Amino acid sequence: MIISPNHHRWLYLLGLALIALGLPLSKAFMSIGGIILAGNFLLEGDYFKRWQKLISSPLVLLFIAVFLIHIVGLFWTNDFDHAFKDIRVKLPLLFLPLIIFLSKPLNRKEFALITGLFAASVVLTSFLSTFTYFQMQGDPSADFRSISLFTSHIRYALMVCMAYLIILNMAWIEQKHFGARLSFVLLAIWLSLFIFILQSMTGIIIWLLCSYFLLLYTLGFVNKTRLKTVGYTILIFTPLMIGGYVFLQIDTFYPDNKPNFESLDKYTSGGEPYVHDTNSLNLENGNFINFYIAYHELEVEWNKRSNIPFWEGLDKTNQPINATLIRYLTSKGLRKDSVGVNSLTKEDISAVENGVANVRFLYGNPLDTRVYTVIWEFDRLMKEKNVQGHSVTQRLVFWKTGWQIFKNNPLIGVGTGDVNISFQEMYDKVGIKLQQPYRLRTHNQFLTFGISFGTIGLLIFLASVILPFIQLKNANSFLYIGFSIILYTSMINEDTLETQAGVTLYAFFNALLLFGYRNQSNSDNTSS
Repeated sequence: MIISPNHHRWLYLLGLALIALGLPLSKAFMSIGGIILAGNFLLEGDYFKRWQKLISSPLVLLFIAVFLIHIVGLFWTNDFDHAFKDIRVKLPLLFLPLIIFLSKPLNRKEFALITGLFAASVVLTSFLSTFTYFQMQGDPSADFRSISLFTSHIRYALMVCMAYLIILNMAWIEQKHFGARLSFVLLAIWLSLFIFILQSMTGIIIWLLCSYFLLLYTLGFVNKTRLKTVGYTILIFTPLMIGGYVFLQIDTFYPDNKPNFESLDKYTSGGEPYVHDTNSLNLENGNFINFYIAYHELEVEWNKRSNIPFWEGLDKTNQPINATLIRYLTSKGLRKDSVGVNSLTKEDISAVENGVANVRFLYGNPLDTRVYTVIWEFDRLMKEKNVQGHSVTQRLVFWKTGWQIFKNNPLIGVGTGDVNISFQEMYDKVGIKLQQPYRLRTHNQFLTFGISFGTIGLLIFLASVILPFIQLKNANSFLYIGFSIILYTSMINEDTLETQAGVTLYAFFNALLLFGYRNQSNSDNTSS
C-alpha cells in the first residue's frame, strides 16, 4: 500500500491528537495514538536519512538512553515480571522523542490544534469532576481523590497545571480578538480555582510555583511601567501572604495556652470519673483529644444512637468507631461523655459512622481542610512518630528507606525490576512499623532512578533534564519552562514516570515542546 506524504501527515497529527485527548480522558486513546504514531513512522520509510539525523543529535540519543538503561538493567534484576511491566510502561520514553524529532515539525496552527485539544480535554474533565465534587457533598465518607474520574489524582493535577499554562500562552499570543483573549483568561482562572477544588497539595504547590516564576519570566517582555510595577508588587507580596496564611493555620491548630492539669474537672455531670491522658497532647481543632473521656457514658449513649457497637465496631473507613467518635467530639469542642454524644445531631452521627473524624471535613473549604490535614500529620509525626496512612509524612519514611537502598547499591543500582523487592526487604531489615498496604516505593523519581540504576543511571537522567536548556532555544520558552517546573517538581514528591499517564505526559510534552514545533519568529520564541 502506497500512502501519500499528505496522508502520512494526517496520520501523524491524528496520533498526536489522540494522545493529547487521551491524557486526561482515556488510556485507550493514549495507546491507540501511540500505535498510530509508531505504525505511521514505520510505513514512512526513509530510514537511512532518519538514522543520519538521529545520530547527529546527542540530546535525542540521551533521551533514548534514559529508556535503554531500563533494558540494560535487566542484566542484574531478579524480578522479571516487574521489570518487563516497567519497560512496557516506559515505552513512551523511547518512541515519542524518536518519532517527534524525526518528523516534520508542526506549524503554528497544527501546534495550536494539538495543545488546544489537550487543554480542552482537561477543561471538559474539570467540569465533570466539579459536578462529581458537588454531588459528593452529601456523602461524608467520600474521598476527594475520587473526583479525578479518568486518571490518578496527582497525575491529573499535573495535567491541570499544564493546561493552565497552555491557555495562558494562548491568551498571551492572541493579539487580534479581545473576546478570544478574554475567554482564555477566564478559562485559566477557572483552572486556577479548580486546582483547589481538586485538593491535591502537590498540584496546588506546583500551580503556585508556575504562576510565580512564569510571571517573573513574562515581566521581562512587558514594556509598560504600570504593568511591571503591578507584576513586581505581586511577586513581592505573594510569598508574604502565603507565609502569613500558613502561620495563621498553624497558630489556629494549637491552643493559645498550655493546659493546667490541676484544674481539669474530675467527674462528669453523671458522676463518672473522667480519664485524662496528660502524656498525650494530640489535638483536633485546637482541643486535646485525650482529655475529658468517660468511656462508659460514651459506650452507653453511642450504642443508643448507632447500630455500630462502640468497642468492636468499625466506621466505613475501617477505623475503630470509638476513636473516630472521640476525635469528632473533640473537633466540636465537646467533652467525651453522655452530654457530648447527646449534643450530636443525626448528621453528626452519620458522619462519624462514615469515618469523618473532624467536623471541619464536612463544612470547611477545600484549601483549609487540606492544609489542616498536613499540619495534623506533622503534629502526629512529632508527638508519636506515627506516619502510617498519612500521605505527606509517610513520604519521609519512603525517602529515608530509599536512600538506604541507594547507599547499598550506589554504582549500578538494584536493576529494572527489583525496586519493590528492595523496599520490602529494607522495611523488614530496619524494622519500619508500617502495615503492608503502606509499605510503598520512593515517591521521588530521581531517587527511584538512583535505586534502579545507581549513580550512572541517575546521572544519565539528570543530564537529560539539564542539557535541553544548554542546547535548545525552545527550552527557554514560556511553555517549556512551565512544563519543567510542573514535571520536575512533581518528581521530588512522586514517582511520576511509573504510570502510563505520568510517563506519557512527560515524554509527549518534553518531545513536542523541544522538537515538535519550530518557532517562526522571535515573538514565537518568547511566548510559545
